[in-house]
Amino acid sequence: MRNNISKLFAGLAALLMIVALTDTNYAQRRAWRMTYSKQQVEQLLERIEERSDHFSNQLNKSLDRSRLDGGATEDAITARVRELENATDELRREYDHNDTRNENRPEARNILNIATEVNRIMLRRNFSRQAENSWLRLRAELNTLAGIYGLPAVGARTYRFVAARNIVPVRNTVSARRATIIRGYSQQQVEELLERIEERADDFTNQLNKSLDRSRLDGTQSEDNIAELARDLGDATDELRREFDHNDTRGENFPETQRILGVATNIDRLMRSRNFGGQTESTWAQLRTELNTLARLYGLSAVGSRSYR
Repeated sequence: MRNNISKLFAGLAALLMIVALTDTNYAQRRAWRMTYSKQQVEQLLERIEERSDHFSNQLNKSLDRSRLDGGATEDAITARVRELENATDELRREYDHNDTRNENRPEARNILNIATEVNRIMLRRNFSRQAENSWLRLRAELNTLAGIYGLPAVGARTYRFVAARNIVPVRNTVSARRATIIRGYSQQQVEELLERIEERADDFTNQLNKSLDRSRLDGTQSEDNIAELARDLGDATDELRREFDHNDTRGENFPETQRILGVATNIDRLMRSRNFGGQTESTWAQLRTELNTLARLYGLSAVGSRSYR
């Protein structure tokens, strides 16, 4: 009898200890979340957006210099990164509209789920040091977000990523597209980007014409075809600049942006297949960087992607 009573007390003591530890852990997580003000969470989300953009930029550069460039694997990797960017945009919007963080928990979990898949990619493959360092900084911010919402850190086994299927891509949906392309850029910043693209496009056309004049293509049909491509790009950037000035939302300028990137992809393939000299190639690299920034603003693939035909 006494043995049974002793066992009963021992069991109750163990149960109470588990409950106490559970309550303590919950209280610690709750206390941690409560230490963040609304303004601090907003600042964290802003940093996550900025670091996400920077990571995407560095990763695209690394992919462009790798043997994955132009392949289906590159498209798959960039698709995951775009999903992460879209998810951070969605959380930022929802957080601004909701009064309590608990209402945004599904969006936060979605970010961490996609981030876990991106983390798996980063661990499996070798990218540039800049891309890997940029990911480490972004992952640290995402883990802070996980702590605020009481969720597991990036890479936890509880996350199971499943690629979205049978849904309309974000870039084909006007309402979703408008949210995607905000990316923290003001109207003025986009206008300045378009101005830089126009200037670099003119500079590239000038350098390309000089290279053609000094080459054996001078006076041939090939020279005319190449020069026409450069003119098409200049015309497309001018058109986007005009349309952007007249429209209220960037979503209305999506077709013009897609046209620019399509023409730019044709030029990029040409630049890779021929030798035009260091100055021309350097000018093109600068222009392509600006165009890839434009692509991210509109939720489109980078210059050179197979999605452009």
